[in-house]
Amino acid sequence: MLDNFQAAETLKLIIESCILKATCTEKLSQDIETEAFCCVTDIPLKDLPSHAPYYGKVAIGFKAKCIHEHFVPVLYIPEQNLPAIKKLVPNRQLQKMAFEFFSYQGGFQEQQGNKLLAQAAHNKEEVEEVDQDAIGGFYSNFVKITNFDSDPENTYYREREWRGIDDFQFQHSDIEAVVAPQEVLPAIRNKLDELGINHINIISWEFIEQA
Repeated sequence: MLDNFQAAETLKLIIESCILKATCTEKLSQDIETEAFCCVTDIPLKDLPSHAPYYGKVAIGFKAKCIHEHFVPVLYIPEQNLPAIKKLVPNRQLQKMAFEFFSYQGGFQEQQGNKLLAQAAHNKEEVEEVDQDAIGGFYSNFVKITNFDSDPENTYYREREWRGIDDFQFQHSDIEAVVAPQEVLPAIRNKLDELGINHINIISWEFIEQA
């Protein structure tokens, strides 16, 4: 995670460029990965302290209208609730043993490896895998595998993520507030003045923690 000064520099670059870049992807299974996305969170100011250990203490607050036009709430699904199908596959333990034989040179080792592969194909085992057809496609970009738990570290309550595919291009008028620790607020104020932006509410992190 970036320190406060690095995060403040990133914030200034985002505000100056008016672009939140889509640089994130997420794997839903071995074969399914989302398209590149950018994301925001929808949590009250009072809950930001529980969010900060994972995402930092510097943030941009956008007006709801521009967020609703570009982002979609993430659908959180526990892994055990993903759509799955049962299928028969060659015995994986026998396959592993076969590949171990193939790692050695020699005709005998190769012969034993082929025998084990034949046995693996004959002695199939049932496995449960993510249904690629059910979870694939455009809407899979807005799925996140997250368990539900009373522990904040293992549930979605500290995130409440919204995602947008591709870069998010905004106007300075779309920004409602900036939140940052006192030590980096002067640099942020200077950047806003330099850009001629005077409508943004500047909120110190310390104020939120003490509220």
